[in-house]
Amino acid sequence: MPLVAVTVWSTRRKWLGNLIPAVFWLPPAVAGIYQIAAKGQLIGLGLWLLIASTVLGWLAVNFFGFFENAKMRASLERILTTEGKSLAGEKVFVGFATPKYSSMLDAHEDVGFLRILSDKLIFVSESRTIEIQKADVHGVRFRPNVHSVLLLGRWVSVEAKVGDQQIRLLVEPREKPTLVGNRFYGKKLLATLRAWVPTLK
Repeated sequence: MPLVAVTVWSTRRKWLGNLIPAVFWLPPAVAGIYQIAAKGQLIGLGLWLLIASTVLGWLAVNFFGFFENAKMRASLERILTTEGKSLAGEKVFVGFATPKYSSMLDAHEDVGFLRILSDKLIFVSESRTIEIQKADVHGVRFRPNVHSVLLLGRWVSVEAKVGDQQIRLLVEPREKPTLVGNRFYGKKLLATLRAWVPTLK
């Protein structure tokens, strides 16, 4: 048996979060394009199939884009607890990315818990722990990500300055089973973080 356990945020889960929605979108899209090309008519069955593929694709991304989300949350909580890492206090399960991160596979570079403590924020995952002191935070705002193109999500951006260095912590809630649910949850998280910093009230 392998000694190294598979990570929670695995390549398999990233791929399936894209492939499952594609199964719903691709067949009617191909059929629609074929109908338009074969008959040479833009208006007709081909167009309706393309419209149907768009609707089905959007719904599939919403429901399956965060594939095995609840399992990841439970697994990660168990792993971190076993490692002796504290998860006490208010915490939110989130997707995370650094500002320079870019991937065609998934918007989230990592998944973990955002802990909101009285004096600091801590993002903790299997692979990293990032702390931002409350005194260094000067802004909390929404920023677009790839989910924003479909109106299904966005980053909650925590912006801070440590010395001369600007820091941006980009997180997207994964507390709910659907992307739309997490988009609405993002409003709550934004309000919580703004209230957490007195100067942002």
